[in-house]
Amino acid sequence: MYVHLGGEIVVPVREVVAILDVRLLQGSDLNREFIDKAVAGKRLRGDGLTPDCKALVVTRDMTVYTSAVSAQTLARRMTHLRQSARAWDAET
Repeated sequence: MYVHLGGEIVVPVREVVAILDVRLLQGSDLNREFIDKAVAGKRLRGDGLTPDCKALVVTRDMTVYTSAVSAQTLARRMTHLRQSARAWDAET
């Protein structure tokens, strides 16, 4: 199953390790360093840290995706996908 992050970006649900609210990342030196390393390593995907960016999604391979969709909405989407997958597995 894949989760839609907005725009034309989708990632496999099983690859997502973190969904971070951009508002909570501001003002932290550690978070800034994490983002800077993602940029330097060319692992930042999406439209970048624009004013529209509301969430960062980190995957197992340390790729960081930016999303204009809120972290809460992305988390809700993933919950629904996981529940659907469990229901599907239970039926088969």
